[in-house]
Amino acid sequence: MIIRSDSGCLADENFCSKVNDTTIATGLEPIIKWPGGKESELVHIVKNLPSDFERFFDPFVGGGSVLMGINANQYIVNDLSSELIDFYKCIQTIDLKFFEYAESMNRSFENAGRFTSDNYKYLSDIYFQLKDDKIDKKELSKKISDFVSKNAKSINSMIDFITTDNHFFIQELSSTLARKFQRMKDLELQKGDMPESDVFDNIETAIKGSLYMTFRYLYNNPNGLENQLKTALFFFIRNYAYSGMFRYNSAGKFNVPYGGIAYNRKLTRKKLNYYHSEQVQNIMSKTVFENVDFETFLNIYQPTENDFVFLDPPYDTEFSTYAKNAFTKDDQIRLANCLINNCQAKWMLVIKNTSFICSLYANHTGINIKSFDKEYTVSFMNRNNKSVTHLLITNYV
Repeated sequence: MIIRSDSGCLADENFCSKVNDTTIATGLEPIIKWPGGKESELVHIVKNLPSDFERFFDPFVGGGSVLMGINANQYIVNDLSSELIDFYKCIQTIDLKFFEYAESMNRSFENAGRFTSDNYKYLSDIYFQLKDDKIDKKELSKKISDFVSKNAKSINSMIDFITTDNHFFIQELSSTLARKFQRMKDLELQKGDMPESDVFDNIETAIKGSLYMTFRYLYNNPNGLENQLKTALFFFIRNYAYSGMFRYNSAGKFNVPYGGIAYNRKLTRKKLNYYHSEQVQNIMSKTVFENVDFETFLNIYQPTENDFVFLDPPYDTEFSTYAKNAFTKDDQIRLANCLINNCQAKWMLVIKNTSFICSLYANHTGINIKSFDKEYTVSFMNRNNKSVTHLLITNYV
C-alpha cells in the first residue's frame, strides 16, 4: 500500500518487507563516530539492497557504517573531508606512526586519571574550603595556580609525545579547575551536597577536559606537526568531543567541548585494535578512497548497471555543514540531477524527509520512495528534531 507523508512525499507502508540474503551483512562496526552515521539504520538499508551487484560506491562515506556493514567485491568510496580520508588511509596502510601517536594519547588519558587519583585529596581540600567559604575566588585561583606550578613537571609528563614544556596545558588546567570548582559550589547550593564520588568525577573531568582542550589546541594549530600526528589528533577529537559533534567558529577553529563525565572512562584502544583486525583489513584491502566532490567522484568512476551506489549526503536542514564543508540546496539539486539523469547504476539515497527533497525526487518514473522513523540522541542547537522521518529513495524495486 502506498501512503502520502505530511510533506507530500509517497511512502511504502510495507517498507522493509523485502529481506535479502543475510550473508550480505558483515555485522562490523563503523570505523568512527560521524554526524548522521547510519549504524542504527543498517537494518533498513540491508533489507532494501539490490539482490546482486559487483562494486559498492559511496560518495559520502562518513564514518563508514555502510562501508563496513555490507559485503562487496570492491568498495570505492569518497568524502569531501580530507582529514577523514587521511584517517582511513592510515588504517588501510596500518601506518605505524599514526597508531603510535594514537596509543600515546591513550596513555596520556590514563596518566590524567592517575594524576587525579594521586592528587584528589589535595584538590578536594581546596574545593571544600571554597564550598565552606573559607576562601574566596581570588584565593581559589592562587591555591590552584600554586598547585599547578608545583606539579608542572608531572603535568607536562602526562603528554608523552610532546617533549617541550606545554604552557597551554598548564594554563588550561589552572583555569578549568577554578571554573569547575565554582560550578560545583553553585550546583551544591542549588541541589544540595553531592556524593564524594561526584566530587572526584568532577575533578577528573576538569583534568581530562584540560587534556582534551590541549589536544584540540594542537589540532587547531597544526603547523609543524607530522601528518600522522595531525590524523591522530583528529581521531582523538572525534572520539572525545561532546556527542561526536562537528562545530567550527568563524575563524575555522573546531570548538566543540569535551564530552564530560561520561567520557572519563573512555579509551580508544579497543578501536585501534579493531582497525588491525582481519575483518577490517579485509575490507580495507578492497577499498579505494577518494577526496573530491561527489559529482566529480561519480564522473571519474562511471558506475555501471552492475554496480550499486549508496548515498547519505548532508541533510536538507539549517545545519548541514560537516567538517567545514557546506552542502547547500544547490548541491542537493546537483545530486538529484546526477542520480536521476546520469547514474546508470542501482542507487539508494537515505535522507531526511522534507518538502524540498520530495520535490526533487517525487513524480519521476522509476524512482521509489519509502520512509522510516529516526530518533536522534542529540538535537544540536535545536536545528534537528530528535524524532524525524527519513526517506529511502531508490531507482529500483
